[in-house]
Amino acid sequence: MSDSAKKHKPPASARARSSRLVAVQAVYESQHNPEPMVEILSDCMSRADRLEVDGESLVVPDGVLLRKILLGVSEKKSALIELIEKNLTRKVENASSLALEPLLLSILLCSTYELLAHDDIDTPIIINDYLDVTHSFYEDGQAKLVNGVLDALSKVLRV
Repeated sequence: MSDSAKKHKPPASARARSSRLVAVQAVYESQHNPEPMVEILSDCMSRADRLEVDGESLVVPDGVLLRKILLGVSEKKSALIELIEKNLTRKVENASSLALEPLLLSILLCSTYELLAHDDIDTPIIINDYLDVTHSFYEDGQAKLVNGVLDALSKVLRV
């Protein structure tokens, strides 16, 4: 690989962050779109080099990580919702994941899946990246909720 190619290749951490943001957007889309998740994934990957958020281009996501998150969330959605609900009610009185905004639920579904399935990735990395995703869309209140739920989940899922 030439020196110029090395300079222009984004670090793996940036590609992972981008994958997490795109995964959240795709899970959100799947709540409003009857297409199978594999179709939504295919669409995401076909435009991976042209993705933007608030007018800024995203780093091309890590396709392997994106695929794992999307297909994992799709396959384990019921179990993930159950985990979220148990840990959400500890943080918010009378809370239910079904009452969460679809975007906030998408963030929690993707992050919960990663905490459950990707024990090869350090917990703080997963939590911090999903907090960054949350801050992309919300103010501090929702980020505090996501942080609290993920912290509680990490203690249950990563003992």
